[in-house]
Amino acid sequence: MRLYEILKEQIGSNAEIGRLFPSKGRARTGQAVGKWRAQGVPEDIALLCHLSPKIPYTYNPADYGRNPENLSLVLTKPAC
Repeated sequence: MRLYEILKEQIGSNAEIGRLFPSKGRARTGQAVGKWRAQGVPEDIALLCHLSPKIPYTYNPADYGRNPENLSLVLTKPAC
């Protein structure tokens, strides 16, 4: 399941997702969040979702064009 669908299932509306993940201190609009469906969720949001124990998502650097072998990351989900 893609991250956008996970967020919709866990949080609900695009507007609520925008409020939970603001940009530059301001809530993102529901319309802006809706574009994530086609364009993909921004990497900063993916990292925040990975760190949240409430969202069942594990960050994959390859999804964002990063070579995981060049990064020294521990990609296990944090415990609750």
